[in-house]
Amino acid sequence: MAIMEIVKHPAEVLRRKAEPVRKVNASIRRILTDMAETMYDARGVGLAGNQVGIAKRLVVIDTGDGLLQLINPEIVKRSGEIVEETEGCLSIPGWQGEVPRDRELQLKATLPNGRTAWFDASDLFARAIQHEIDHLDGVLFLDRATRVFEVTDDAGEAGDESAQAEPSEATAPKEA
Repeated sequence: MAIMEIVKHPAEVLRRKAEPVRKVNASIRRILTDMAETMYDARGVGLAGNQVGIAKRLVVIDTGDGLLQLINPEIVKRSGEIVEETEGCLSIPGWQGEVPRDRELQLKATLPNGRTAWFDASDLFARAIQHEIDHLDGVLFLDRATRVFEVTDDAGEAGDESAQAEPSEATAPKEA
């Protein structure tokens, strides 16, 4: 296992649409394991392939109920009930935003054993899924946020979505 470098905004790979994984093999499983170790080391709740420089449709998520390693995740149904909450991103340290997302959804993905799985997701799990799938489509939370603000040093570390921060008057990061 190895900790990977997390790509930071405005790196081009973060805007690239990730390619589907055609074959689940030992190499893909190794990447997912390394992504999980990287996510835990960075104290995040999710990480997409693009965020470690790999434009493949790979996601790891752990919102407190255990690690999920997802290949080619796809949202197949959305609730339509939109909730706006604060999000951060390991690729955009020091910034958070208020982002509207579906409260519930249904997800289909391939697991590392090659089997297809379906998940009913709500609340933080649904939010994390949407955030990571956006990454796979080259979309950042900055693109969806109704308000973006800089996180002050005393509010918590970047990626700590439970941190409470007062908005700063600073300008949000722009594309290069």
